[in-house]
Amino acid sequence: MRKRSLALTVLSAAFAGIAATAPSASAAGSSACPDGNFCLWPTFASYPTPVETPVLVTSGDWSGNVDGFVFQNTGSRAVDVEYTSYLDHGTTPVDGTVCVTRDKASRQFFYNPTTVHKVTWRADNTC
Repeated sequence: MRKRSLALTVLSAAFAGIAATAPSASAAGSSACPDGNFCLWPTFASYPTPVETPVLVTSGDWSGNVDGFVFQNTGSRAVDVEYTSYLDHGTTPVDGTVCVTRDKASRQFFYNPTTVHKVTWRADNTC
């Protein structure tokens, strides 16, 4: 009985040491999109607190093709985001543009699978 008690004490201490060094989820979320950038994450798992690395991080105008669902603007200016969403289980592409202002506290998301094609920074933070 005494050995069992000692073993439990040692395991508890070891587990407490691991838990004390593990980062919290909120700490990861607060720095996931560096200040001054537009970020895009690949899945809904990144909403509302990112658990993945963004697939796009840009502080300037950008063009290309990258798939994602969750996005955030931490820059001082608004951005126009050109995209194609795929409705009806991916059979109907619909093009669109969304203006995203700075909001470090919240992340927004596309409802359907989406490919972002272009990010253009505006002169100010208004849409």
